[in-house]
Amino acid sequence: MRKFLLFLLLLGVGAGVYYFYFYKTPEVRAFEQNLAQAKQGNASAMFQAGLGYEKGVGTPQNNAQAIELFRQAASAGNTEAMYHLAKIYEEGKMVPQDLEEAVVYLQIAAAQGDANAQIALSRYFQEGKGGLTASEGEALLWLSRAAKQNNAGAAQALKEAQEKNPELYEAVMNFEENLAGVAEDAQKAFVVADAYRKGNPVARNDEEAFKLFKTAWEKDPTLSQAAVELAEMYRLGEGTEKNDENVLSLYAKAAELKNPQAQYFLGKRSYEENPPNYQDAFAWLSNSAAQGYAPAQYMTGYMLLQGQGTARSLPMAVDFFTKSAEQEFAPAQYVLGQMYWKGLGVKKNTEQGRSWIEKAAANGNESAQTFLANL
Repeated sequence: MRKFLLFLLLLGVGAGVYYFYFYKTPEVRAFEQNLAQAKQGNASAMFQAGLGYEKGVGTPQNNAQAIELFRQAASAGNTEAMYHLAKIYEEGKMVPQDLEEAVVYLQIAAAQGDANAQIALSRYFQEGKGGLTASEGEALLWLSRAAKQNNAGAAQALKEAQEKNPELYEAVMNFEENLAGVAEDAQKAFVVADAYRKGNPVARNDEEAFKLFKTAWEKDPTLSQAAVELAEMYRLGEGTEKNDENVLSLYAKAAELKNPQAQYFLGKRSYEENPPNYQDAFAWLSNSAAQGYAPAQYMTGYMLLQGQGTARSLPMAVDFFTKSAEQEFAPAQYVLGQMYWKGLGVKKNTEQGRSWIEKAAANGNESAQTFLANL
């Protein structure tokens, strides 16, 4: 009997020793399994192992290890990890708060279809957080994408936004519809690019605008305004590096298609050469003016007034200045006002002259403002 009791005692001690040194809880086993799979490149396992470290489940809590695994999972394309990292950077508990870093992860996850990230990104655009420019349209766009994934909260918020601002809602929905067809339709690519460049109805995005103007031009070489917009972006360095050679090439191609803005650019370029090429300048500018382009009408009027590249004609100059002024082109309004004020090419009429000068001043023309101030 004593031997039997001793046996039981030893058995219990052995069991205790085994349990203490070898037994693993389900949480520990799950963590170790996730960690092993993570080391083999499994992104989902990386994220789960990171959660284990973060919460101290199945392993001692370790924020540094958690963050490292979340980053590895995000780099491997796991959107859950991206969204989780965004929340961590927003809250600033495990790491110093960094809203711009949060935005980076939100944008990638949202673009890959994570509804939670889309909702969060919508909020960031609504509030103008994390370095983003506040944009109700962009906020609405991401909210609508989350709603399309049957997210009840996003659907309700979208409905409320539609009721609050139906015009913006309609504009954003049209933008989204056009965006879906940019790969096949040059005109849709142009419309979306124009929206991105103007920042209406969505947030301005020069890189996307440049890319889509290029798509539109490549798909339809007759779409001259796409070439003009590309030329301007090359000239200003918007969404791409400045490139004067591309500027001239694109404007020349657009001008061949009789684009008035391109004709105006080439005309101004000839006018401003050293020495000026007035004949070429007048040819380009008058062709642009004939299509109703207000800046070209003004320059054509000015060259007729000065007799540059053409015979001097004050009555014809007045005609072109008038056409330009009626389109609210302030420089033309000021010069036309002065011609009426002084009786150049028209019967002197100081009342009508003052009226045009006042319009020019209201449109921001400094010469007109100075003139009125000195009366």
